[in-house]
Amino acid sequence: MTEWANVLADIGIIVPIDKDQFTLQCPFHEDTVDSCSINTDKGVWICFAGCGQGTLYSFLMKYSGISYEEAQQKVLSDISVFNLNLFDEFVPDETIMPEVQFPFKQGYVPEWIFDRGFDKATLNKWGCGIDSENSLIIPIQDDASRLVGWVRRRQYMTPKYLYSKGLKKSRVLFGQYLRSEKTPFVCITEGTLDTMWLDQHGCPSVALLGASLSKAQEVLTLGLQTEELVLCLDNDEAGQIGFQKAMGCLSKSFVVSYVKLPKEYKDVQDVRSSDELLSIIDNRTFF
Repeated sequence: MTEWANVLADIGIIVPIDKDQFTLQCPFHEDTVDSCSINTDKGVWICFAGCGQGTLYSFLMKYSGISYEEAQQKVLSDISVFNLNLFDEFVPDETIMPEVQFPFKQGYVPEWIFDRGFDKATLNKWGCGIDSENSLIIPIQDDASRLVGWVRRRQYMTPKYLYSKGLKKSRVLFGQYLRSEKTPFVCITEGTLDTMWLDQHGCPSVALLGASLSKAQEVLTLGLQTEELVLCLDNDEAGQIGFQKAMGCLSKSFVVSYVKLPKEYKDVQDVRSSDELLSIIDNRTFF
């Protein structure tokens, strides 16, 4: 049976942990009320405002702009079984993601990203680029520094984030390849910009590329050169669900702490004051 809750969570849809059916603001039109209903048990959805209805395969295709065959592959990759015997070599049941070429112009970025406080040194460090739609393109490398994909951060369009075809987000810790030296702690965020923002302010960080820690990512954390992991997940329902899951998994191998964001901030990238951001990190709570 397809675990649709996991598939939807992986593309950024907030899924309640205690409900098979729930409603949300429809991602396919400007929405101010919860007009879209999803049933993860039956695998169906409907927008009562007229955007469409059907199986969750059609939802995935519409949301991600992919074909039915690609949606099938996406579902298969998300329910893959991993060998989690940590005394053996970790080998996924599929081959390693292939290395890819970066088809965008690097060294140039959209001007709007500077309005969010990022500086040129940070954008260059992370190899960012730009596309014809004025989107920020952020390369994604695996723990062996191999380019395995990228994410487009679009300024106005929905969804804001689009990931490259073939990228298995659940098998990567964004930024891990930069964490080869031992540090007192490493922050864990949901998104790429959050990790880049913390890194710009001197806080080593990696990102889950989503709200939930996967089994593969749990294993990858064992390669981080630190004794403490600081959870910096988003200040919303999905972040709280991801926080509870990550706490239970990571506390087996690390000292785990977490930050408490003031309610006016959705994530750490919303904290534009350097002094306030560092104060939030310094005053983290230990599990």
